[in-house]
Amino acid sequence: MHYGGSFEVASARARVYEFATDPSKVATIFPDVLDVKIDDADHFTLKAKVGISSIKGVMDVKCAIVEKVPSTSVKLKLRASGLSSAVDMESGFSFEDAKGGGTLVRWTADAKVAGLIARMGSRLTDSIAVKYLDQTVEALKRSLS
Repeated sequence: MHYGGSFEVASARARVYEFATDPSKVATIFPDVLDVKIDDADHFTLKAKVGISSIKGVMDVKCAIVEKVPSTSVKLKLRASGLSSAVDMESGFSFEDAKGGGTLVRWTADAKVAGLIARMGSRLTDSIAVKYLDQTVEALKRSLS
C-alpha cells in the first residue's frame, strides 16, 4: 500500500527537520500510544492500541530513523507486531521552503501488512491505514504550528 501527501506549516525548515529527527518528538505524533522507549538518537520503540473491526489490542512498534539529509529530508522504517499480525512501513519526509514562508512538507508511506489484519481484506485495511496516517499527519501539523 502506498500513500502520500503534502502540507505547509509556519515553522522554518530547520525546526521541522529537528522535530522529525528527534525520536522523543516523533513518537508524540503516533495515535493511541501507551508507552515509548527511546533507545538512542535514531531508534525508539512504542506500544500502541490498535482497533480494526473485531481485532483490538496492542502492537509493539520498532522505529528507526534510517536516513537524514539536514534540513532537506528524513526517512523512517517501522516494524509493528502483535495481534497475530505484522506491519512493515517505510515513511519519508522532504522539506522545502514554502512560497509564503514556512515549510512545505511532502510525505510518503509504503506499508506491507501480513497476518490476521491482512486477512481482513485490502479495502478494510486500506481504510484503517488512511485513518491512522491522517491522525499522524494532523498530529505532526499541530506539533509544528
